[in-house]
Amino acid sequence: MKRFLEQLREGDTMLQVGGLVAAAVFLLAGPGWMLYVYLLDLGAGGLGGPAEADTPAARSIAEMEQLDRFTFLLWGTADEFAAMPAVFVDGDAYWLVTLDSGETVAARFWPESIQWERRDGVYLTICPVGSWQEWKLSGESLAQLNRDAPQLTVASRYVDMVGAHRDGRNQTNFNAGFHTFSLVAGLAALMAVGLRQERKREKKINASLPRDDLERWLTGACAIWGQFFAQLGRTPDGRRDVKARRGPIRFGGQQMDGKGQSYTRRVLKEDWEIENRKDLVETVEYMSAGPGFTKCGSQAARAWQLCRSMQLLAMGFVAGWYSREELVRRSCQVGRAMQEHFRSWDELCQGFLDGFFAWRSGAFGVEDAQAALQERRDIYRELQQRPDSPYRLSWYLPLNPESGPGGSSARPAWEK
Repeated sequence: MKRFLEQLREGDTMLQVGGLVAAAVFLLAGPGWMLYVYLLDLGAGGLGGPAEADTPAARSIAEMEQLDRFTFLLWGTADEFAAMPAVFVDGDAYWLVTLDSGETVAARFWPESIQWERRDGVYLTICPVGSWQEWKLSGESLAQLNRDAPQLTVASRYVDMVGAHRDGRNQTNFNAGFHTFSLVAGLAALMAVGLRQERKREKKINASLPRDDLERWLTGACAIWGQFFAQLGRTPDGRRDVKARRGPIRFGGQQMDGKGQSYTRRVLKEDWEIENRKDLVETVEYMSAGPGFTKCGSQAARAWQLCRSMQLLAMGFVAGWYSREELVRRSCQVGRAMQEHFRSWDELCQGFLDGFFAWRSGAFGVEDAQAALQERRDIYRELQQRPDSPYRLSWYLPLNPESGPGGSSARPAWEK
């Protein structure tokens, strides 16, 4: 036993045991995945899964009430589907679907199970398998739903076309989790350390995501830039990760991991000559309330200054120079200036794009500016069509930092 423990400390026996466990795990991963799919109903024909040929298509609420499971057949392209109206309830997005009967219902979709076909020259969207579910809402959430979606025929029920898919895993993730779980049985101490590190990493990554409507509004004020910036600094060869611009809308555009933080700090230093919190605060004050703003002679110039001020505040948060509370409080000040000088999201965003083109033309020439402007226009259109778009929020949403997470009456250091 003493020799075994010595070998364990040296790592030799641990590697041998780990190898045997890993071999067993790989043999069991396939059957384990099949059982997982069966238990959680994740396969084709299951709730939230791809509709099959024999899945009935519901055309009215009456038919949904009679069917245990069904699908919707919606005529139109993927772009037309994405442009359907949506409403947010308790943090989840629900599309407002008008049935053949003329009735309108709220539905949650699992995007990966949506199918598109072309029949007789016409595009058809085949929705995932769904069921007609009771909607258990608080009085406040129900009141909000009635305000945001008065066209709903029924507000006490919704169509669930997600099932366990949102909380489940794909096969790649399942295998990784299955292997990890099995290895824990033999290497509990090592895996405990690994899991603890993973939780810390995920917490850092998710720290730049908005947590409520107030924070979503603030990210929207510089989301065109943010989704552009999300493409940068992630690949080893320095190329853009174009898919990232269609990913989560974050403060500062970057994940708050080591790579996102170091890249954000580098850009602040190289592009803005901002090396610390003091530099950033002074720059934002100059651009949002000082001469950099008061001397603006057009809406484009005002939008350019205010949106970049919001951008810098978000970058300072990702860089780790101040807290979330300070970010929200100072961003609300800039946001209220936006609401004072602009009347809508579109007016602000168009002003930002015009201001960007004017700056880019002067710095790099008209031809370069036109190409760069087109990319940002594309990002703006993509943002408008997203169900989680901040531009679905009211432009005049009250920007009260006390209502946000962690709000307090204490004034941040830069206001003292």
